[in-house]
Amino acid sequence: MHWHLKGPQNPPESAQPAGEECNQPYKDLRSGNWKMTNLNKLKVVVIGSSKVGKSAVTVRYLTKRYIGEYSSSRDFVYRHGVIYDNVTTEVEILDTSKCDKRGCLYEHLRWGDAFVVVYSICDKASFEEAADYLQQLTKLKLPSYYTILLLGNKSDLDHAREISVNDGQELSFRYSCQFYEVSAAENFAGVSLAFQSLIREARSTQLFRALPLRRKLGVNSVSKALGNIFGKNSKGERKKRPSLSI
Repeated sequence: MHWHLKGPQNPPESAQPAGEECNQPYKDLRSGNWKMTNLNKLKVVVIGSSKVGKSAVTVRYLTKRYIGEYSSSRDFVYRHGVIYDNVTTEVEILDTSKCDKRGCLYEHLRWGDAFVVVYSICDKASFEEAADYLQQLTKLKLPSYYTILLLGNKSDLDHAREISVNDGQELSFRYSCQFYEVSAAENFAGVSLAFQSLIREARSTQLFRALPLRRKLGVNSVSKALGNIFGKNSKGERKKRPSLSI
């Protein structure tokens, strides 16, 4: 598998980064510690059917610009520094091409810490493939060790819609992942918000993984207790995770 590196060193003309770009060593602004650790890095994999807008949403997030028709048979890794919640993180985003070989897909999934599963609201087949990706993710990785964003693209084409907002919400609920509907063509803010939400949750997951076992057990006990209180409605059914259509 060959990945081609792209990043802030060679952005498109007049490109502006999403969030706050950082060209310095990675620093926790609260502690003043400049030492680089794995907690300062996050690997995001963008997967989905062809022609759903994987590159469009990736480039929109990174540069605020929209690219129209785009097709590539190669994977690209974009490197981008962001500061959210006063913490600097180097984010590597792997924009994948269509991968028919299951082994190739597994390599992508093993590489990533967080995943953006993209489908087109105008293409039922792409939604079904997104569901298949989510199922494979669940089989391959422990649920507590990764973060997933289910992203419905092309919300500006509502007249051609084949997948309802409720369909997306139900699928995200089934796999306990975030869900957003966006338009890479018309709305940078929605795409940016979706990626920010993913990155923040993925950072929290990384911090949890770094905790000693005893502290993890304590956190799990508290989380379970809170889930029993807030995670179910009066009928005992678990509530859906927050989602947004922009």
